[in-house]
Amino acid sequence: MNKRQQVFNGIVLWLGLAFLGLMLQHFYSVLQYIFFLRVPIIVGLLLLFLPTISVNPGLSAMLKNLFVLRANNQLILVIGGAVLAGLSTIQVFDIILYNSHLRFDVPQQQVIPVFLQYLIAIILSLPIAIKATQLSKKEIQEADRCWEGWGIIFGIIAGALLLITNYFNKHFFEHNQFLIQALLKIISFLPERIQRGYVDANGDLSYGIAAITVFSLFLLIVYGLGYFILKPRQKKGRFEAPALFYITLILSVIVVWIGGISYFVDVSRIPTLLLFLAISSVSYAIFQVDHFYKIYSKNNWLKPTKEKWIDVISQRLKNQQTEDKTLVVVCASGGGIQASGWTAKVLTGLQQELGSKFTKAIGWISSVSGGSVGTMFYLDRFGEQGYPEENQLKQIFKSATEDSLDATGWGFAYPDLLRFIGLPFVLPKEKEKDTTTEQDRGTAIEIDWKGEMKNPDATLGSWSKKIDQGIIPIPIFNATLVEDGRRFLVSPMTFSPHKDCKSIDFNTLYPEYDIDVTTAARLSATFPYVSPVCRPSQDTRWNYHIGDGGYFDNFGIGTTIDLLNQLLESEQSSQIKKVVLIQINAFPDDENPQKEKGAPGWQMEVIGSLLALLNVRSDTQNEGNTLNIELLTDKYKCGYKHDEPEKVQQFLKDKSCQKGIEIMHIPIKFPRGKINPPLSWQLTQEQKEAIQNAWEDWKISNFDIISQLKKIFPE
Repeated sequence: MNKRQQVFNGIVLWLGLAFLGLMLQHFYSVLQYIFFLRVPIIVGLLLLFLPTISVNPGLSAMLKNLFVLRANNQLILVIGGAVLAGLSTIQVFDIILYNSHLRFDVPQQQVIPVFLQYLIAIILSLPIAIKATQLSKKEIQEADRCWEGWGIIFGIIAGALLLITNYFNKHFFEHNQFLIQALLKIISFLPERIQRGYVDANGDLSYGIAAITVFSLFLLIVYGLGYFILKPRQKKGRFEAPALFYITLILSVIVVWIGGISYFVDVSRIPTLLLFLAISSVSYAIFQVDHFYKIYSKNNWLKPTKEKWIDVISQRLKNQQTEDKTLVVVCASGGGIQASGWTAKVLTGLQQELGSKFTKAIGWISSVSGGSVGTMFYLDRFGEQGYPEENQLKQIFKSATEDSLDATGWGFAYPDLLRFIGLPFVLPKEKEKDTTTEQDRGTAIEIDWKGEMKNPDATLGSWSKKIDQGIIPIPIFNATLVEDGRRFLVSPMTFSPHKDCKSIDFNTLYPEYDIDVTTAARLSATFPYVSPVCRPSQDTRWNYHIGDGGYFDNFGIGTTIDLLNQLLESEQSSQIKKVVLIQINAFPDDENPQKEKGAPGWQMEVIGSLLALLNVRSDTQNEGNTLNIELLTDKYKCGYKHDEPEKVQQFLKDKSCQKGIEIMHIPIKFPRGKINPPLSWQLTQEQKEAIQNAWEDWKISNFDIISQLKKIFPE
């Protein structure tokens, strides 16, 4: 486009905007009503378009599985919850619409007839109900082994009962003189100008105020019951409300709560959002609101020394009868429940292919985020013989792929929502092992995981004893210290501090404390906003907040490189002649693009820097990890050490020096084209099957690698 054309288009654009501004003046009253009704309008649009947004290709990995329900009772709750959200929205809309002429001196509008209100409530609920039904049909048939039509029928009945109950409550309490007089008495304490819209010109209660008060109490009762009835518990097979139900419940509460606040403060021209954020931030400061993870004073757990982990590896290698030992180390990448399932499937699949000798040769597992969750369930099922029994392998995969999004939904809807709106003091604290902890979505997901564990009370201390006995390899759950960005190694072992102070372990930072294994995995898997960054529940010298390990290294390679360097430089490594480095990647490599149109300039101006930061992270880490593995392989291939300059020079000269330790790098990546892996903490049955089928395909396409490993670990 030439300069003259740009100038002409600019003039036309600005003339058009000026004309639009003039035209909008004729619709001033409409614009005013849109402003006063903004809260119910926004919530109504969310109800209508959330299903469409969730299946959008750009967001489906995060949101689509919200609409996949596992049982008819979950479908009933979602349909009922959607109707409740629609009913809340239209009632707030109707009351503000009619009473705005009294409160804001705008032209009067007519009341929406009750029948039409209920019809609109149903229309608002339909998109969520329909999309949930469509996406859950196969899931309900396979998991619940039942016709999904029963869920639809009883869901419609539940929605109808809500509408009928609301109808009779509305008509009964609108004429209840005790309630009316009580409300008038409360309103009389307000300044006369502020009373307008709550009382009419005759001094009577305004339209709908009594009805919305009763509805709010009804909503509060439903919300309160949900806290106790649906609270996550450490129990297998218990009923769980779906995360989508909690979303409809949150929308119901928000439209009544925030809609009521906006109606109250708009007359004073106080920005609702600013007031709400002020209330929230002040309550955080006054009540010292934060998120915590449970730490306990250690019970007879003597923390291992910095050299102990090397001795443990040497002890573990004694299982091999040959003089030349082979060490297996595993790196498990992050990526939500997809990573958890793939990690569990690969580790159990390798044991099935190679036998227990392979499993007993694993020295440590360096895991991140979802890979840490899969690692936790894998090690939880190890028997006294040093590997999980054959009959436990399916259960490991099942536990690693069980839905955790529902527990997170409860945490969002209750403890975290109440904190955010300025009511943290109403939350009871949980007491466990002589310490009290605040509830949140992080503790909720831990409870959910414990329900799937064989040893739910396992701690780093109890696992330390198993490591000493050679029962399990060393787990290293990689996390990140938020305040200074260091790699945080949560493990039963103590490691030597990183030379450049880039990493530190739990035992070094908190020598007097122990934590649950589920807490260790949760700290590593602090996926943004699904689980909150948190600090220790007891005041210590180091009150760091912990974030996801993927911020530093999403593949667990950095920790393994450091430890291999330490181990192979030590005297105890003399018998190690081969290292098998298994790198488990939960996602396939991106395909090389054939063409790139380029996103719009406005979009790039607004979010371009953020997109670059997100997209470059994995590629940069992968590139650095590959280089480090190559350098490590070359270094020990000739068997030289850091203090043997002659061998170093010879190696650099012609790479023909005597062979030393062979490092065999085996990347096991999720195959491309199987499914679009989700980033949430919920898998469909189809996605679970895809993970299992992907492993079978990987074995076939990598038959030569399996054959090499079988030679190393003969039956």
